[in-house]
Amino acid sequence: MSDEKTKAVKRLKALTPARIGVGRAGTRPATAALLSFWADHAEARDAVKGDLSADFVEKFCHCYQAVAVHSTVQNRDEFILFPPRGKRLCTEDEKMLISRFGSDVYDVAIIISDGLSARAVEENLPDLYPMLLDGFSPANISVSPLVIVHHGRVAIGDQIAHLAGAKVAINLIGERPGLSCATGLSAYITYNPNPQTTISSDRTVVSNIHAGGTPAVEAGAFIVKVVERILAVKVSGVKLQAIS
Repeated sequence: MSDEKTKAVKRLKALTPARIGVGRAGTRPATAALLSFWADHAEARDAVKGDLSADFVEKFCHCYQAVAVHSTVQNRDEFILFPPRGKRLCTEDEKMLISRFGSDVYDVAIIISDGLSARAVEENLPDLYPMLLDGFSPANISVSPLVIVHHGRVAIGDQIAHLAGAKVAINLIGERPGLSCATGLSAYITYNPNPQTTISSDRTVVSNIHAGGTPAVEAGAFIVKVVERILAVKVSGVKLQAIS
């Protein structure tokens, strides 16, 4: 490869974590590239199969008076194999949340779901969640009690927010890991959430929240602005994009 091409490849590699210009040994990947691939693949698999740690849940429950609930999934393998079961609360926890929320009305319900990367939740939420509270407070946006979901999918956030009588649901959820990042978090934001909210186009998404993407503090400030906009125009998802 010429010096000019080598410099061009180096510039591209500096702009992306994607596997480009890794080289090869004959018809096979170079040893270093193959070992790196195996390591990242193992990290992604571990993230998918990992659960929220007891220390993380206990800390958030203690600091923010959060409550931990479960979907209808019984274990991690079932969560991966049967996605619809992670979209609904188990009956016992649904009844408990109805009692906990009572008749209060909130502007926003914040839900934390492990999703497909509990690591993403544990690494980003300690900085992200306080930023949300700090942003919503001066804007007089009321927030329901925090709920942490074990084995939760995106749609479960809408069900929980509906139980809270909230105008907007924010589900902070660990995303499916890739080979360049296993700690990506997303915020799925829905106006007028309810158990029948099944169309992805009804949700506004803030994604790529992690140290190598959008930092948690910056993402928190942006989410606050998005929610303020949603509350003002009373729509989310593609309808929000249409009037922005």
